[in-house]
Amino acid sequence: MKVLLSSQIKSAEDNAVKNGIFSYGELMKKAGDAASREILNRYNLVGKKICVLCGNGNNGGDGLVIASNLKRNGADVFLLTPIGFPSTDTALLFKDSVSCIKILDDFTADFDVVIDALFGIGLNRFLSENLSKLIEKINAYDCVKIAIDIPSGLFCDGGEVLSAFKADLTLSFTSYKLCQLLPQTSEYCGEIVILDIDLPVEEYAYLTIDQPQKVARPKNSHKGTFGTVAMFCGSYGMCGAEILASRAALRSGAGIVKAVVCDKNYSAFTSSVPEAVTIPVSTTAEGAPEVYDRTILSLLSSSNALLIGCGLGRSDESKKLVLRVLEKTRIPTVIDADGINALQGNIDIIRKINAPVILTPHPAEMARLCDTTTDVIESNRVKYAKKFAVENNCYLVLKGSNTIVATPNGRIFFNTTGNDGLATGGSGDVLSGMIASRLAQCYEPITAVLNSVWLHGAVADNLAQCVPTRAILPSDIVEGLKIISD
Repeated sequence: MKVLLSSQIKSAEDNAVKNGIFSYGELMKKAGDAASREILNRYNLVGKKICVLCGNGNNGGDGLVIASNLKRNGADVFLLTPIGFPSTDTALLFKDSVSCIKILDDFTADFDVVIDALFGIGLNRFLSENLSKLIEKINAYDCVKIAIDIPSGLFCDGGEVLSAFKADLTLSFTSYKLCQLLPQTSEYCGEIVILDIDLPVEEYAYLTIDQPQKVARPKNSHKGTFGTVAMFCGSYGMCGAEILASRAALRSGAGIVKAVVCDKNYSAFTSSVPEAVTIPVSTTAEGAPEVYDRTILSLLSSSNALLIGCGLGRSDESKKLVLRVLEKTRIPTVIDADGINALQGNIDIIRKINAPVILTPHPAEMARLCDTTTDVIESNRVKYAKKFAVENNCYLVLKGSNTIVATPNGRIFFNTTGNDGLATGGSGDVLSGMIASRLAQCYEPITAVLNSVWLHGAVADNLAQCVPTRAILPSDIVEGLKIISD
């Protein structure tokens, strides 16, 4: 699905009207009707008290259409117009439709539902002090809160938030808006539903990740058909990362997983992942695997994809191992966790790899790569992800809420699956194993990444229907791949 900036939405609307597809009035009616249908399908509003906050622009006009529709369907509807009645030429077309609806002087705390149609995408300044106080008063009130297009107080294209309507549900017309996908603003949107109002869109800024299509596996096949993943992961005390990544790779369809395993981790690993092929190595005094060049070359030459870094630790031996392996790899390579940390001051090495490279940092790891702070990364996720991927000719998976995938040619994808159940150590190891597995199965790099990111979140969403998100473990995600997979 396309992600639009405010200028692109306005351009699409203007072009549709200019080309005679519909008038501005017809567009407003379609938007208000679509929002009303969604609200009425979700909630029984007969006899319920509804407050519709209307601004003085076109978003307020959408609110008039919604208010009229809900009134006709048995709701007890009131209008609140804190910055004046909707006064654009288009909004005034619907003035008479609400002539029987009372306009309030102030908000009173006795409503079942509050619908925010104050600003939508048109906001270009912070809320006034009076509006901020009104929004804070509503936010503190226990009722259903619905935002039309985007919550008032948010800038459509993202940015700082001082005060904003905190919605349980946001009804967004045509597409996602950037603010609905960024960490500092998405938390105000609640559940986001995209409403199709038949608006043709040509220009867009970004894309969301689509659900993967099922891939038929050949009946006449064997373990070699589905590739081999080589893993350089796990140090003493962090064997779990390698176990999770290995199991995820196998659950995602890899034919073989070959894992370098510290001798001190051997029993734990083999008892947890008996299906994997192990390459036992000595454990250094710092807990890192001690791997000789001949072992590295042998493993890389017999594999179709490489995963390095999960649970390797940040010792000098681990860093040296990462750099040695990356100098020698000629197969699609996934670098995660301590593999990413080892690249500090050595980022040039990934530009020399003659194969696709995928990095999967969380925000703190990304901050270390870019020599900045986590707050700066989180406030500029698109900018840093795109810049890094283009400059280093790699695929960048910047993890977090609405994980961003950036490609070497500068394309940006947002993920819309997943929940806070993934905010647990080990979830990233599972994702890396999933990506490496698909690379070993000869998926195109972009397909391997996008499919894995979407499925990783979708499994968490599926689990959240059965258990509280706080109870979801990374091992549950691995097991969940038995039910949701491509």
